[in-house]
Amino acid sequence: MTMKPQSEFPLLEEYKKHFKIDENTIFAYNHIIYTNKELPEDILLHEQQHFIQQDRDGLDYWVQNYLNDPKYRLRQELDAYRKQLASCKPKGFRRAVMLDCIDNLTSGMYGDLITRQEAYRLLS
Repeated sequence: MTMKPQSEFPLLEEYKKHFKIDENTIFAYNHIIYTNKELPEDILLHEQQHFIQQDRDGLDYWVQNYLNDPKYRLRQELDAYRKQLASCKPKGFRRAVMLDCIDNLTSGMYGDLITRQEAYRLLS
């Protein structure tokens, strides 16, 4: 799996127009993960799910819809977070990851897509 620094993400400026991006934001694009840190296995699985989505839908279609269609973006993220959560076996660890997933889904990182209650219901 190829990993590069976030600064090398070719669509960084375009994504900044749509989302609140910081140094911890991770991008999965065209089978490369752009990140500034080492990633645990559950997050790697999340990002790999985005590669599967991009291959299935076509990279350009995926990017355009991810950026411009909140419902599409939510479906992609829910799919990836469910994959991530399924990999978390110890109950305490899974709960901690679930809370992080909820925090992410309800943040500006994805454009404030849903409420905490909706995120909990959709991920449970």
